[in-house]
Amino acid sequence: MTKRRPSNKKPTGVNASLGSSLANERRKARISHIVTKFHDNEYSGVSNAKSVTEETSLEEFLAKVELATTAFTAEREDVKILKKGPSFVAPTKTEISDSLELQRLYADRLKIPRRPPHGLWHSAEELVALEKQNFLDWRKSIADLQQVDGVMLTPFERNLELWRQLWRVVERSDIVVQIVDARNPLLFRNFDLESYVKECDHAKENLLIINKADLLTEEQVQLWRDWFLEQKIDAVFWSALEPGNPESFDCDLVKYLKSRLLNRSDSTFSKCPIVVGMVGYPNVGKSSTINRIIGKKKVAVSATPGKTRCLQTLVVDDELTLCDCPGLVMPSFVFNRAEMLLNGILPVDQMRECFSPVALIATRVPRICFEAMYSVMLPKPDRPPTPHELLTAVAFMKGFMSSAGIPDCSRAARFIIKDVINGKLKWVAAPPGISQDLFDRYTYREFLDLNKEEIKKKGAVLLQQLEKRHLLEGTAAVDRFVDERFFSLKESGVHTKSAVPESPFIYNTKLKNGRICLKKGKREKLRRLYSYLDA
Repeated sequence: MTKRRPSNKKPTGVNASLGSSLANERRKARISHIVTKFHDNEYSGVSNAKSVTEETSLEEFLAKVELATTAFTAEREDVKILKKGPSFVAPTKTEISDSLELQRLYADRLKIPRRPPHGLWHSAEELVALEKQNFLDWRKSIADLQQVDGVMLTPFERNLELWRQLWRVVERSDIVVQIVDARNPLLFRNFDLESYVKECDHAKENLLIINKADLLTEEQVQLWRDWFLEQKIDAVFWSALEPGNPESFDCDLVKYLKSRLLNRSDSTFSKCPIVVGMVGYPNVGKSSTINRIIGKKKVAVSATPGKTRCLQTLVVDDELTLCDCPGLVMPSFVFNRAEMLLNGILPVDQMRECFSPVALIATRVPRICFEAMYSVMLPKPDRPPTPHELLTAVAFMKGFMSSAGIPDCSRAARFIIKDVINGKLKWVAAPPGISQDLFDRYTYREFLDLNKEEIKKKGAVLLQQLEKRHLLEGTAAVDRFVDERFFSLKESGVHTKSAVPESPFIYNTKLKNGRICLKKGKREKLRRLYSYLDA
């Protein structure tokens, strides 16, 4: 029996579009009172808190106009498109020292936006207007700092709503914990945030959790611990993904957090639980740390900012409560964009120029490390490998080939940089006052002790294939090869062959075992006979 079709309530024929319009209008009127997560409310905290770390010049201009609530009229002018080709030179030690001196000189101007004090506003509308004005002034000060020659900043959060979440976390918390990456703690640590915590309340305390400490050796952890002790900075080294018995270590961390405020004389302290605010960059292990402290997955883990749209309150027990802040990208000093990629601040999949970060890696990572990890053999062992040599060898080994049949260097660069971010290829910064070369000896000590002869045997065949195909010569060698072949001064000529063959006894007579052989030889094409004259 044929199943009966359900009746279509919408009209058909010429009135189909009219019926859909009426149905959509009734549906919108029915749900118009419902506030969705994309509903724009200035102070309710339910607006779309999408993270914005980079903007074009036009987007930045429009955002500033919206914050300033300024009316303007557009004027047509001549448009000029400025194109700047990608270029990169690995920074020298002198350039690094000069950059560090500039960073110390302008460190007092690297601030985060503040919330207006309570005495300056009396209504929610006044608070919103003051927040926008303060945020606009802060963005102008950061833009002025970026114009200083030799100073380069990381991308920073440009969405006011996410900064509002940070202000609320700081106001609610008794202890503000910054979670930073152990491979470069000073890059992810924000000094001005610690000052802002003390400005809100002198009784609030700051704490630094150095996550991913398992990526460092014991000697490196000790060097960083000694430096933090000299600077009188409270820092705890730990790993949210470290194997073993996590319960004992988590209990020690919880006890340590509770003991920070035991000497507090406030009478309300014994009645209210301790609130610990968790603040940090995306992809530093903030969510993993929270999940391990609680003992189960409570917070979604994501490498991109914007996963957590607003603050979350998580109760550990009757005495401790965690306040999770959305991942914030705060402004910090760096040397170049390549350093941002290697530290995971910029997304790898949006990388436009692949040779800059790889050249920076090749200046510090020993060649034996690349050869052992990727089973390749790099040419000219008396110098560091060039980015082209390294990327070509890795791409050829992994099978990353383009449609033209040449190694895909861009894909190989993303593969290597993701290994750096995930910790497979170590990239660890040294504390101030410690030589980076000495610090790297601890990092790559396990590779320096390997048998180099066995590693070279594995990659020798691959190196021969690359040299045979001229894939390691680079663009300069290819240009020189083309110039020599196509613009040489050799005399050109035409080779012809008569259509009437000569006598076989004269042209094709061969002696075979003392007898005359009248068998004709194999006919070859002229382009094969004279191939050595081809360009």
